[in-house]
Amino acid sequence: MPTSSTLIPVTISPEARGFVDRMGQRPELELMIEHARAVVPGLRSIEVVLDEATEEIPAGVVLWAHRDGISPEDDPTHRDWNDWLLSTFPPETCHDFTLLSVYHDDGR
Repeated sequence: MPTSSTLIPVTISPEARGFVDRMGQRPELELMIEHARAVVPGLRSIEVVLDEATEEIPAGVVLWAHRDGISPEDDPTHRDWNDWLLSTFPPETCHDFTLLSVYHDDGR
């Protein structure tokens, strides 16, 4: 029987998938997605995209967590996510990924 966390849809852009495959980090991304599904409150969906490099910042993968309207100032999710990320993966992997939230308050 599927759990509610497996019902959270995930989309991965072709650019993000290509970056992850070039870096050899597919298992790490899959673990990050499963962890987000399990711990991000009010999660509706996850959108994984590549954030292109700029002069100041190298390219990296963003996991956009689309969430029910939760007050961002009272939400420890990102701090907890970063703590988990740093305790789970080596620094070179952590450098390539981030989790950001998009809050929706439309009641759907």
